[in-house]
Amino acid sequence: MKFGNAFTLGKLFGIEFRLHFTWFIIFILVTTSLVAPDYSRWQNWIIGIITSLLFFASVVAHELAHSLVGRAQGIPIQSITLFIFGGVAQMTQEATRPGDELKMAAAGPLTSLVLGGLFGLLWFLFPNKPEPIAIMIFWLAIMNGALAMFNLIPGFPLDGGRVFRSILWYLTGSYRRSTLIATRVGQSVGYLFILSGILIIFLRLFGSSWLDALSWFDGVWLVFIGGFLGSIASASYRQIPWQETFGDHTSSASSPDLPVPPDSR
Repeated sequence: MKFGNAFTLGKLFGIEFRLHFTWFIIFILVTTSLVAPDYSRWQNWIIGIITSLLFFASVVAHELAHSLVGRAQGIPIQSITLFIFGGVAQMTQEATRPGDELKMAAAGPLTSLVLGGLFGLLWFLFPNKPEPIAIMIFWLAIMNGALAMFNLIPGFPLDGGRVFRSILWYLTGSYRRSTLIATRVGQSVGYLFILSGILIIFLRLFGSSWLDALSWFDGVWLVFIGGFLGSIASASYRQIPWQETFGDHTSSASSPDLPVPPDSR
């Protein structure tokens, strides 16, 4: 995956960090959802902006964990880019052993779970915090946990899909066969997200109370994520013949990490 409209923020641990223009869209959506419904208080905007920045710093930590573990396994990491769907690490080569892929794929969700636990512990240890600070810490704990769980869905190329592929690869001994199976599952998960999103939109627009916890925007977000997953899974599928022709796993690969739908209610 290439990001032509992205600019470089700098380097960390020798890895280039980039920001795509679509990141500002999700940043605005997350911030306004945190400020709602009281948009008139400037204190709410400050807390909302700080919370959004901390959340995206958590996404960077998630991606950085992938990248550092991957680099330790000899996998070159070209860059990390933040965009509308979260973060993506650009690799110039895939893992050559199933154990390496398992370690790299699991590193991100584990990092998010640790961050969620730390924010949760902070919320628990300081019960007399000002309410805005308490809400911020609690939200970050929940969202980091949700980020980990969401990315562990076994839909390639999500982290869970890569874990699934590494297990299949170990059991079958075939990189190609395991990738094909994981890709098909990833495409199916993408279609399921699209159908679920359409169902949520339909029910909310017609005033159904069956899904009160979700808004029509959650449905729209699921449709977009499903379409993105399906397209990336298909691109991975098309790379397989090229990789096997040259007898290695070299490619311009990407490992995306997607956020859960922002609450826009």
